Amino acid sequence: MAAVLRMEKEFGDTREGAKLRAYLATLPESMALKLLAGLERAMIAGGDKGLPVDFIRETIRPALRSLEGRRPGFATAQRLFCLPFEDVLVNERRGGKIRGIVERASIQPLWDVLRHDLLPDTFSDLSARVSRHILKQDKEALGASLSVMRRSAAAALLEAARHADENAAYRETMIERLGGAAPAADARDMAYMLSLGDDLLNLQGRLPFKAGDLDDAGLRALREAYERALEDAPDAALYVPLAAMGRLAKPWQILRLLKVLQQGEPNGAGEALGARLTERLFAEMEGMAAGIAAHRPGVTSLDVVADETVWLANMSKGFSDEAALVRLTGWEERLFGLRQQVSGVIGDHLARLERDLHLALPRQTAGIYGHGVVFRADLMTHVDAARAEKVRAQLCFVLETWHRADALGIAQLYRDMKNMMDEYLTRYREALVNELRLAQPKPAKLPDVVELTGELTSLLDGEEAGEIFRRRLRVALQETA
Repeated sequence: MAAVLRMEKEFGDTREGAKLRAYLATLPESMALKLLAGLERAMIAGGDKGLPVDFIRETIRPALRSLEGRRPGFATAQRLFCLPFEDVLVNERRGGKIRGIVERASIQPLWDVLRHDLLPDTFSDLSARVSRHILKQDKEALGASLSVMRRSAAAALLEAARHADENAAYRETMIERLGGAAPAADARDMAYMLSLGDDLLNLQGRLPFKAGDLDDAGLRALREAYERALEDAPDAALYVPLAAMGRLAKPWQILRLLKVLQQGEPNGAGEALGARLTERLFAEMEGMAAGIAAHRPGVTSLDVVADETVWLANMSKGFSDEAALVRLTGWEERLFGLRQQVSGVIGDHLARLERDLHLALPRQTAGIYGHGVVFRADLMTHVDAARAEKVRAQLCFVLETWHRADALGIAQLYRDMKNMMDEYLTRYREALVNELRLAQPKPAKLPDVVELTGELTSLLDGEEAGEIFRRRLRVALQETA
């Protein structure tokens, strides 16, 4: 194996390797998938000898990063082997290791450790047998072979994990083999889910992927799978709800499992499970909050921040609602702290909105009377496109996240911003109408600031308000001072 990897590295360092890398990196997603499917067919048929398989895979990986969940393509032994934990796979880890979330990059090191270290005499044969059944399309034999393969791998991995817990030197060796502490922790997660392989696959069949709310039928299937795991493999039972979370459109609804467990055993049933699921949900929310906080105000696209903010707000609101129903305790202060953190970050992103609004709409100061500054709209200066885009992006961010402002503790901030924008745009619209009314001769073409002012008015107060402003402009163009 090391020799193969060394040869592929040497190929990558050659001129031909550099040309191939440059070409593969430009492939669109559809073509990258076709190439990968063809490569996988060749691997199953044994026709991949001499091909730089890992080099090609690593090079086209960026083209496939947007794919989540079940990836289309040809069914290989490795892909079918991974089906029990497919729903917990992510393309990129957000922050540190979270129990029940596995990075895709951890799969290949685990596969190699099974082939070369833990099951050197049997794993390659098991994989080859699965590949033969795939080619023959013998579903019954394929299912049986996969079941044996997963059970063998799970037993070997869990035994290695127990040995690593007891022996520091062995633990360091396994961490090195698997590529780090986080992939080693991923390997433990995968091992437990492989040990539940057939049960998790059965649950997948009864729990539709991302299908809205967790309904009674799905909840019943989840409870049956969890209670069966508690009886057969209590150490692995937690991974039933953790795996199911990856299938839920609203992962916080996994707490509904606690409700049905409490109905059967009202005296503290599911308390330990509730603590672990709460920790898992908070780990994801706090990782998401840290990701939002890492975006630089004024630099990062607010579209990205808006998507993450809405998802975090939905998750925190959903979690608090579900946690209250199952009488979980001790989470309120932690959730409050998380919301405070995110509200502070959002405040930083929007801190320049007022200043950017003033800079985006050209004006000239006419004087100071009493306590206020009187300004005139400047019809001769073109709108600065970059400044206009900043205002547009900030306003769109506010509008996209407005419906979740209460969940994030920023409702008052948004109300203050809307009042500020309403007041300033009202003054600026009046100034524009007055300038056009007084203009002699009338401009043949409306200045671009008129379009921007109308756009911001429509975004903030609706299309009707924008249309009223445009009608006033048309009247002003017809008036004679």
